[in-house]
Amino acid sequence: MATNTITAMRAALITALAARAGLDGVQIGYGMPSGALQREHILLGPVDGTQEYRALGTARKFDDYTVSLFISVTREGTNQQAADERALALMAEVESELRTDPTVGGTVLTAEVSRYRLEPLASDTTREARITLDIQTRARI
Repeated sequence: MATNTITAMRAALITALAARAGLDGVQIGYGMPSGALQREHILLGPVDGTQEYRALGTARKFDDYTVSLFISVTREGTNQQAADERALALMAEVESELRTDPTVGGTVLTAEVSRYRLEPLASDTTREARITLDIQTRARI
């Protein structure tokens, strides 16, 4: 019996995001890649969760966990708004995918965006927008 659905959910989410036309050309990864990051990327991060037994005498339980997802967009120049808007457009693609299939390919009962943070960053020649997005899930195991 599986003790969680984390790896199956993460793999199904990455596959679904990679198939979205609005994310064409965006680097999408299950975790940190071994090479350099592209200027636009979506990567899965840490997972935090809890388990709750639902019936006495059985092994059935709910597995509630939050998957962090990182979105980053780097643009040449000094226009922070352009970087922010593109990062938010990538976030909208993730949200649309979860609304289209809240079970993430049947791996969980529900998955939805629960929280996010937009962080603007700058260097002398670029502007970057980073979003940390939390996806709250509930699975039965």
